[in-house]
Amino acid sequence: MRFLSYILIVAIVSCNSFSREREQQTKIDSLANEIRKRDSAEKKQIEIIPLEQKAIDTAIPIETDDEAGIKNKIEKVEKEKPKKDAITVEKNNEAVSENKMENEEAKDIGTASEMNAVLKKVIIEKPAFKPLMFGGFKDIKFNFFNNYQYKLEEAILKVHYIRSDGSEIKSETKILKDISPNSKLSLTAPDYTQAGREITVTLETVQCRAIDLCFYSSDPVKSDDPFRCR
Repeated sequence: MRFLSYILIVAIVSCNSFSREREQQTKIDSLANEIRKRDSAEKKQIEIIPLEQKAIDTAIPIETDDEAGIKNKIEKVEKEKPKKDAITVEKNNEAVSENKMENEEAKDIGTASEMNAVLKKVIIEKPAFKPLMFGGFKDIKFNFFNNYQYKLEEAILKVHYIRSDGSEIKSETKILKDISPNSKLSLTAPDYTQAGREITVTLETVQCRAIDLCFYSSDPVKSDDPFRCR
């Protein structure tokens, strides 16, 4: 009998303990659920804020009527400006082309004219000298002028020693190289003390590559452009 009572008491105590533990576990589970719900709600709020901020940052500004008018004027000016520039460039190109053609034509005409003017552009002054009592020459000097604006690659001169009757005693050849444009050369010739009353200097050859000039005094004039190099 006592044993049964003891078992009954133990059973009652065990049931009470189990009931209390189950009640405590239920409370714990309930608190845990509330905590999870609260954390989930805070997380959603945090995610919503950046999205709203991003929407604000990317919002398209609304133009006022004045701003729209100014913008339209600027776009119109920018559209018209390249056309004006293109027209100006085209006109400039046409002017350059016309000037180029005129310069080329003038150059051709000037070149032929300058070639044929060689005897006016390449000048030899009359020689100066000291005459001797019984004929002859000392201290012969003369100047050579290149009045071209181009360099002469070569010029050949000939100094003639002349008797009183006009006949030639002898001649001396002088070869000049690379004569600068618009230049003057002071030249001399050998003395001749045996005879002679006069000295003359002739231009025999002139070569100028810049204007295609090849002058040879021995060549007869056969055309309107006789001194062009052939």
